[in-house]
Amino acid sequence: MNKKIPKHTRVVRDSDGTTWWEYNPPIKAVVVGIVQPMRCEGNRYASYNKIEEQNKKLDEWQKFVIAQKIPTDKSTLYALFRFYQTTHSFNKLREQTKRDYRNVMQKGLMTKIKSGRTLQNIKLGKLCRSDIKSAYEKWLERGVRTANITHSVLRKVLNVALEYDIIVANPCLGIEKQKEIARKIVWTQKEVRLFLETAYSKWQWRNIGLITHMAYEWGQRVGDMRELKWSCINFDDKVLTLEQSKRRSEVFLPISDDLVRMLKQQHEDWGWQEYVAPNVSAYKGAYRPYDKTQISTKANEIKDKCGLSPDLRIMDMRRTKITEMVEGGVDITQIMSVSGHQNVQSVTPYVKHTLKSAKSALSKTQALNFYSGGS
Repeated sequence: MNKKIPKHTRVVRDSDGTTWWEYNPPIKAVVVGIVQPMRCEGNRYASYNKIEEQNKKLDEWQKFVIAQKIPTDKSTLYALFRFYQTTHSFNKLREQTKRDYRNVMQKGLMTKIKSGRTLQNIKLGKLCRSDIKSAYEKWLERGVRTANITHSVLRKVLNVALEYDIIVANPCLGIEKQKEIARKIVWTQKEVRLFLETAYSKWQWRNIGLITHMAYEWGQRVGDMRELKWSCINFDDKVLTLEQSKRRSEVFLPISDDLVRMLKQQHEDWGWQEYVAPNVSAYKGAYRPYDKTQISTKANEIKDKCGLSPDLRIMDMRRTKITEMVEGGVDITQIMSVSGHQNVQSVTPYVKHTLKSAKSALSKTQALNFYSGGS
């Protein structure tokens, strides 16, 4: 390994002999959210790798800013997307969201519309609603959800062109989008237990099992669990403090004794790095969270192994837990303290009209007794 200290880094040695590396990138790059200052301790190889990853982002951004001018009406849609990635509105997003946006747009912009042109090559001054409509119809071939997410991201990109007076109206507006059918599948406790037992039986599936276990036990999104850090867990008080990624709601959740024991064992194995359940395969010497594709692939392997229906998804764990709380008669405001929802209306989609919930509701009222007996 190259022993040269990475750029913008200095070595600090404490009086007790501890060595750590302080990374201080240019303030301009910090302000727009490209990189952040950090302190790395422990293994030098892993620390250098982490810093060099940040410097790679920094170099790419600096080269891009130098070469990139503000787009005009003669610039392509692809050029606008590249410019969008230098804006504050993009760089304030979470790293995973940035990656998701890039993946969505790279596929979406490669779409060939009815005219035979590729969407990314259309000049902004000539981009019209019919082009977006044609692309949207192609995106629907990959699913309603995919089409609507791609449309939403593209709308945000084109809003940048509005802000800079490159276009006079956002052509994404006025496109009639198809309504996605709400997913209502929930797991039974027997299915959850079978999945977890199978996942915990193999080392390569163990962290997938823990991510799923935490999502179910706490009623949280799988995305938040796969990126969960040790700093969120207080073992002394047995409390998880979590800022949810979707709406930035902060929740405080108790950790059961069984899960505490499991997390302590996990900490013995993985506590030397920041993530609770990272991908068990290192990438360039560093352990990172599973991405959406990786976690879906592993979950499918586990379901196939234990004979569970392919219609079940681990993303359903949040819905499953909230539905269990609703059917168990838990007060809506208490459910919201777990789920992080800000209003009651957001919880109503989880309310299912089932025989179990009907029995629970009716059992809380007193029935009239018309039968008096006798002849």
